Amino acid sequence: MNISPRKILMAHGDKVERGKLAIMLARFGHCVSFADEKAKSNISDEEYDLIIVDEYLDQGAGFVFLQHLSRENQVKTIFLSSGGKEERRLFRDSMDIYECLQKPVIPIDLAVVVCDFFISCFSSEKLVAPMS
Repeated sequence: MNISPRKILMAHGDKVERGKLAIMLARFGHCVSFADEKAKSNISDEEYDLIIVDEYLDQGAGFVFLQHLSRENQVKTIFLSSGGKEERRLFRDSMDIYECLQKPVIPIDLAVVVCDFFISCFSSEKLVAPMS
């Protein structure tokens, strides 16, 4: 089964790490754009299918970036955190985001969570096509 390509926004301060993560997502056909802390209030609800936010950004904390996202954008967010398992669970539940992954993130692990997100959130659309 193939997942139809989707638009992903990645707010991540480490160019090397975000590059590795973006390459993995691009291998699955997704279009990955990058944002910094300044872009947090300029993201429309329909502009991206998924938002990935790192806890550390060049100009400020990823948590602040996340707080400035609309409710519609927060529920389609994967947050990358160095916190422990319980801390990440509490953060995910209190912020009502899709997932909170522990850093360092292994690119294929992120790809699996992204795939799960798209299947769970877009199952009514023609998202999944048989492999040819």
